[in-house]
Amino acid sequence: MTQTTIKVPYSVRDRLKARAAAHGLTLGQEIERLLDEQAERPRPSIGGFRSTAALSAEEIDSALASGFGQ
Repeated sequence: MTQTTIKVPYSVRDRLKARAAAHGLTLGQEIERLLDEQAERPRPSIGGFRSTAALSAEEIDSALASGFGQ
C-alpha cells in the first residue's frame, strides 16, 4: 500500500468522509468502492453501422443517400 495526497475541495472531502463513515470504511476504501461501482461498461454488441473496411465520409454519405439498410 502507498500513501498519497489528493487535493480536492473541502466539500468533496466532507462528502467522502460521510459516505465512508456510513459504510464503515476508510477514505481509501470508499474511493475504491466508488471506482468499482463505476467500472468500465462493456461496449454494445448489437446495433450501429459495421464494416470490415474503413470507409471515408464520402462513402458513408453515398451509402446513406442511396438508402443503404432500408
